Order: sequence, then C-alpha cells, then structure tokens
Amino acid sequence: MGGGSAVPRYSQIVGELRRRIEAGELAPGDRVPSTREITRQWGVAMATATKVLTELRREGVVHAVPGVGTVVTAVPTNPAAATPASTPAHSPAHAPASPVGRAARPARSAAPTRPG
Repeated sequence: MGGGSAVPRYSQIVGELRRRIEAGELAPGDRVPSTREITRQWGVAMATATKVLTELRREGVVHAVPGVGTVVTAVPTNPAAATPASTPAHSPAHAPASPVGRAARPARSAAPTRPG
C-alpha cells in the first residue's frame, strides 16, 4: 500500500463529505450516508465509518436526529465563521450545556435535611 505519510482513510471520507456539504450537494437537514452506506460506498470497516460520522459530529457539521439518522447541521453563510464553531468562544474548560442547566438547582439541596 502507501507510505506512512498517507492521509487516513477516515479523514479522506470526512473531507469528501465536507466538500459535498460546502458545495451544496448536501444541504442543511439532508441525511448523510449511514455507517452501513459508508462501509459499502468506500469499502471500509464499520469502525472506520463510525469514526467518520463521529468526526463530522465533533466538528459540528452534522448531528443525529432520532428516527431520521445523521443530518447536515445548518451552517453559517460566511465560511470563515464556520471555523469558530468547532472551538466555542467561551472557554473549552467549561462543562457542557446540560450540567450547566443543573447548576441552577442547588438551591433545593440547601434546605435542611432534618425536620424542625
């Protein structure tokens, strides 16, 4: 096969799907190929196909929709604005949004535990 400097297969597939999205072949809300479709189209293992979709989700290019599959996320019209989407403006050290939502509830836990 090729040398050690070759781009990993999953990266090639991620790049191709990203190009299709940027070219408008896959519009926001459109389904992207499933892991099974990726294994068939590109002749890769299921683990590689899973890594492709995981990477696209990590980049914010696609998201999972229950009962539908993985779909293209709405992207900003300014391509330069897409870069910060993968690195939020707020500190990456902050916890994800769901635990932050729980932070508003500690007032209840401050109540005394003994009657009286």
